[in-house]
Amino acid sequence: MRNFIQGKKVHFIGVGGISMSALIGIARTLGAYVSGSDESESEAFLTLKRNGFDVYLGENPRYAQSADLVVYTAAIKQTNSELVAAGEKAITRASFLAEISNLFDRTVAVAGTHGKTTVSAMISCCLAASKIGFSAHIGGIVRNFGSNTFLSGNEIFVTEACEYKDSFLTLRPDVAVILNEEIDHGDYFNDVEAVYRSFASFVRRVKSGGIAILGDGVSSHIDVCAYENITFYSYGKDFSFEEKGDGGFVLHISGEPPRFFATSAKGKHNVYNAAIAAFTALKTGVEEDAVRMGLAGFLGVKRRYEFRGTTASGAPVIHDYAHHPSEIEAVLKVARENLKGRLFVVFEPHTYSRTKTLFEEFVRVLSKADVLILLPTYSARETPDMGVSSKTLFCSLSAPEMYYYSAYEGVKTLLDKIAKGGDAVLVLGAGRVEALADMFSEK
Repeated sequence: MRNFIQGKKVHFIGVGGISMSALIGIARTLGAYVSGSDESESEAFLTLKRNGFDVYLGENPRYAQSADLVVYTAAIKQTNSELVAAGEKAITRASFLAEISNLFDRTVAVAGTHGKTTVSAMISCCLAASKIGFSAHIGGIVRNFGSNTFLSGNEIFVTEACEYKDSFLTLRPDVAVILNEEIDHGDYFNDVEAVYRSFASFVRRVKSGGIAILGDGVSSHIDVCAYENITFYSYGKDFSFEEKGDGGFVLHISGEPPRFFATSAKGKHNVYNAAIAAFTALKTGVEEDAVRMGLAGFLGVKRRYEFRGTTASGAPVIHDYAHHPSEIEAVLKVARENLKGRLFVVFEPHTYSRTKTLFEEFVRVLSKADVLILLPTYSARETPDMGVSSKTLFCSLSAPEMYYYSAYEGVKTLLDKIAKGGDAVLVLGAGRVEALADMFSEK
């Protein structure tokens, strides 16, 4: 298919986001002249700058005026001067991603409330171990690649498919994966039924002759009889897995002999992710040995249960992107394994609307910590009137020992003082709380 951006000037507004930083890299590799702007210095933004990309902080309408195409994220306000200057040349991140995917022979799109990044990365590692030429757009830094992109061919394009504001409905995948469905993004979805409808619409985007892989419990919300010319595979019916310990599992596929695989990723939720990735890779045409090698060699994704250092008294500090109650609960279960001392949980809530929508679940899960430290809400695109603040959440919690801090420096001082050897510290959140975890790796 025609490369629609080769030789064109493409400007990215909000380039420091994990998806946008991947897309600008893909665009440059495809022959576009690229530039980008953002309002703050994220790690992705600084990496782009170090790699020689023309990116800057603030707004400069001249870049948008001279560009052939301007790509912007959903977080960008309509009053942004670059977006205003772009006029009809502006295109959303989701639409641009869809156009990019059309340049490849087949698209594998991974959706779900949790696990999209890990499963996309696992599938990509399986493909990397095979002879299939593929490229990938992933919502995190995959340690095997040292990047959130991988570009080695045009046979298969692997991408995350995000449900927020129905952005994944721009895609036309050949293979659609739905890992799970839960209420999230309360600023867009009114209730869980709206989430189910959104994922059902995503399945309708699968190309004729394509396949849809439905994770645990998803099939109960998808009326498979309503779709023609799509092959469905449902977890629990067409495939399942059996844990064997230490990341090993047997994948059972209906009508086929059992297959053993293993991953170093921690926790039952990640064995589930690996089983879905293995099944998807096999159905996409990856050889069994390549799937086995890809999963065994998977090094993980940055900010997913990542050891970052120790406190002054020797307690390990683990950082994880978990910001939804289900994700937090899964991480706490992993941390509790073989823990001799107390479990410290430092949490930075991500958006006021999510805190409001999932308030009772946050209270239930966070109260399981032995020592809980709450930070102010990372607002992202929101204002306080759009939901519930971190301080309101704190006042409803009932962990045995609790603290509220407004700055990372104070939290570090506290943890160095009271988190001892034998304890463990989880630093959780999808905002900028990684900066706190970094303080323990500076030693």
